[in-house]
Amino acid sequence: MATRMYCCPNCFSDHFLKQKIVDFPDNHGTCDFCNLEDTPLLIPNRFGDNLDSLVDLYLVSQDGQSLTNLIQKDWRVFNFDDSDIIDKLFKSIVEDHSFEDLCYRPKFVKDRTVIEHWEIFREELKHQNRFFPSTAPNQEHLSSFTDYIASTILSKSQSFFRARIDISNKGIPVENMGKPPKDRVGNGRANPIGIPYLYLASSIKTAISEIRGHKGEQITIAEYELGENLSLADLRNPIDKISPFIIEEKALEFIYQNMPFLMFLGKELSKPIIPREANLEYLPTQYLCEMIKGLNFDGIIFRSSVSEGDNYVLFSDNKLNIIKTFQYEITDTNIKSKEVM
Repeated sequence: MATRMYCCPNCFSDHFLKQKIVDFPDNHGTCDFCNLEDTPLLIPNRFGDNLDSLVDLYLVSQDGQSLTNLIQKDWRVFNFDDSDIIDKLFKSIVEDHSFEDLCYRPKFVKDRTVIEHWEIFREELKHQNRFFPSTAPNQEHLSSFTDYIASTILSKSQSFFRARIDISNKGIPVENMGKPPKDRVGNGRANPIGIPYLYLASSIKTAISEIRGHKGEQITIAEYELGENLSLADLRNPIDKISPFIIEEKALEFIYQNMPFLMFLGKELSKPIIPREANLEYLPTQYLCEMIKGLNFDGIIFRSSVSEGDNYVLFSDNKLNIIKTFQYEITDTNIKSKEVM
């Protein structure tokens, strides 16, 4: 009789599967797949029903790939880089092992036309028509993703940080650490000139990195506390946020086809911008943020392009309060480079 094996939350990247093990464990101890100790454990085949609709997205094809490779590439279900461990865990979940000797291909084609249209729109917005672009994206298309990119941050559940360079070296007063007045607002990654948004970061390090200061400069940091719940469009990495196991079959097909566009939007906001090109390069992301604001979100979350943390853009600051400020000095800036041909 085969020895019963157990998996744990650490085996999965998918948040639904992780939480299911935490909520309904079969045991507690050491995981047989990742070797994590003192963790909730579940018998893998309890996930079998959850995988059915996901497996249905793929068809047997002679010139295809292994089913586990496709699922991992498209959805990042498993928290492993080792394909052998992924195969082992997948086989423990699915009782019908007929897939092992077969190759598969996706049933649906990922739609990249929306990305192509966005690229055309970007060039028109930058170099042809600023206020009435004929290729402007459809807000209704973006609204189709509202349920999948929405993220709620609960009141007082975390802190946020804002950094400003202090040219006086005396510390910037608390009342000057909010979003800037509208008559002093320049172009930003998310906001057009004259329209103030509040830019925050998930950590002090990220906040300081984002201002791109110089060695020896003094920095004032404000720590914010959230007084009310925030509804944000989370564009950090949609493939990690969206669990295919809690989406109805028709919606799952839609998400699969449009995942490239969702990933593209997150990269648009996070990509590094050369300062001398910012005035033009910020135009498409400003337009995107205005579309998101029109969907009644309080703001946006996206990955920092200069640090490991996250950035937050809030369209209004009326749900936050500054609880304290800190003073820092930049003691070093690390610059990395590579040779280009």
